[in-house]
Amino acid sequence: MDFPKSCVLYLRSGKNTPDFLEIEMVLSDEKIVHYWVPTMKLETYTRNSIFEKNLLMLLPFYIMRYEKDIHEMSENPEMFQSLLNDYEEIRINLERELSGADKTALYMNLNKLIIKIADYICRNEKTVRKGIGEIMGGKVLELESERLERLQKEAEAEAKAIGEARGRAIGEAIGEERLSTLLNRLIMDGRS
Repeated sequence: MDFPKSCVLYLRSGKNTPDFLEIEMVLSDEKIVHYWVPTMKLETYTRNSIFEKNLLMLLPFYIMRYEKDIHEMSENPEMFQSLLNDYEEIRINLERELSGADKTALYMNLNKLIIKIADYICRNEKTVRKGIGEIMGGKVLELESERLERLQKEAEAEAKAIGEARGRAIGEAIGEERLSTLLNRLIMDGRS
């Protein structure tokens, strides 16, 4: 039996973050096995390596690599522009990687999560928050897939209401026509 390959991902790391963690496993025969689990540190992944290794789920947390410099970026135009260029490249690469009808929801959800996490990390730096938001597509309170689902339900409800109204109008017209026919017959038969 192959033991699953696992690792621990540190979104934030520092000098004291270990490269491996030791796990002590107690087997059914009470033997103790020491297992070393490698650690991955988000800050070691560049924008390009995230795309090369198809680790797109790390993109929403990419802003954390700049967390300590966010305030300085808001005051330093060169640093701020470098950050915006990074996010422009992320958006372009994300569009390229996730183009296609079957990947649209994933693209939209990742895009919105990137904005939400950047908004949180940069909560005290309006300029940086706004810049990332504009590049990634603006501030949206709901995920795009949720919005599309909501719009579909609204359209279905509207279509149902229109159908019911048309059905009612047709039914009333048929009823009025039959009533008119019946009244005419009664009048002709002299039973008014």
